[in-house]
Amino acid sequence: MPADPGGGAGGPAAATADRSHQLDSDTQDLRAVVGSWELDTRTGLVSVSSTAAALLGLRSRLPALTLGGLLDTVGEPDRRRVSATIRAAIAVPTPFTTRFDTAAEPARTVRVVGRPDTAGADLRITGFVEDVTDAVRTGEAMRRSQRLASLGMLAAGIAHDFNNVLTVVTMRADMIRSDALAGESGDVAGDAAAILDAAGRASGLTRQLMLFAGRQDGEPSAVDAAELAARMRPLVDSLRGSQVTVDYDLSPVPPVLADAAQLEQVLVNLALNARDALTDSPPADGSPPHVLIRVGPAHLTGPEDSAVALEVSDNGPGMDAATRDRACDPFFTTKKAGLGNGLGLSVVAGIAERLSGRLDIASRPGGGTTVRVVLPAMAGRPAPGDREAGPCPGVLVVDDDLELRDVHARVLERAGFAVSPAADAAGALERLQVDPAVVAVVYDVLMPGMDGTEFAARALHDHPGVRVLLVTGTSPPSDVLVHPRVGVVGKPGTAWQILAGLRELLDRD
Repeated sequence: MPADPGGGAGGPAAATADRSHQLDSDTQDLRAVVGSWELDTRTGLVSVSSTAAALLGLRSRLPALTLGGLLDTVGEPDRRRVSATIRAAIAVPTPFTTRFDTAAEPARTVRVVGRPDTAGADLRITGFVEDVTDAVRTGEAMRRSQRLASLGMLAAGIAHDFNNVLTVVTMRADMIRSDALAGESGDVAGDAAAILDAAGRASGLTRQLMLFAGRQDGEPSAVDAAELAARMRPLVDSLRGSQVTVDYDLSPVPPVLADAAQLEQVLVNLALNARDALTDSPPADGSPPHVLIRVGPAHLTGPEDSAVALEVSDNGPGMDAATRDRACDPFFTTKKAGLGNGLGLSVVAGIAERLSGRLDIASRPGGGTTVRVVLPAMAGRPAPGDREAGPCPGVLVVDDDLELRDVHARVLERAGFAVSPAADAAGALERLQVDPAVVAVVYDVLMPGMDGTEFAARALHDHPGVRVLLVTGTSPPSDVLVHPRVGVVGKPGTAWQILAGLRELLDRD
């Protein structure tokens, strides 16, 4: 990639023209996508070459560019982070690399590298600006492609599983109805339990579809990793291929604070990697291709640090030390061209880091591979069912789907709440104006006319005592979640989850 080929373009460069490391000037050759820059910490002035100026959205000739002016070229979402990075490099001279979207339109994505120069009396930071827009877009396209490929691969298995779930639900419900019409009691409890179990399986399949479609990020909550792995077993088994067997070793573990969708992504990515390793190179000793998924207690640093480990092991070809060291690098892959983009382990490592955990890889040529994700366990978290059930003066249930509105109302009425229904936001807001007994609203996030985010903001502003419980099947609206009078429960959910979510919200100070 060509760098700047000539003399300086920023205002401060004129004052330093006699220096041997004067900034290169640029031509307007569109192929030149790397520009140079320099910060004189004594004067606070920045020199930029004309290519760097063009990449940052600056005029090629500037009378004087300050550090503040340079930071103004950074898009607002990234500005504080980039400012902190540069100022830290000034305080403690350290090389740095950062990436951001520019403030100028059309926005470009640039990578900025800086290296302190302490050779002279004054500290200078020199470096280059590189346009990485195309690379970033290519990476995003590859991730979308990977998601689409995964969806295509899952489609048949998920359709099969959904048909199984619906068969259980319809047949069990039909038996309950037949027994009721005949005046017989039948096995209502058993049929209902089977329906609930099937609904839980359907919920897991839905979460996977939303995860792969990039529509569900979720919020951290107490997650039982062993229970999650057991729940995902049908999905993982559908991904393993016809030649690979998968076994499970799931021990009781304390909960971890995590987004369940992220842990599901960890398990799916690791299972796919293990399957692909076995598909590409079967075990050298002739044994059947095998994957073991294990969840159990662990330690992060010492025995006092309780943690949970999720491991996926295979008896495939393994990796040498050089390959193992690069396994988590983005876009690094040992798969054949077109069969992988090298993002699986890098995504898993990123999730582990965000959850304050770590990823370990044990592997050797011919000896298989074990990838282990260790996450800190939660301590002292009360169970949601520990609260005393109590009546509430009034709850407003808002949903444009009549059946959902009715079933939520029935659940809350059975628990002792005084329930009022509404089909839309207008009706809900009108009821709040005239009925001071309503202290909480259960509202579906995806509503026509006014979504959950907008409704919550309006209700919280106009009615300081009201609480809003949002029901959602996608990612919760993060901009209102921080409010103490807003709660979220997932959909599909059970009666217990709705009640627990509402009572927890009403118990908040």
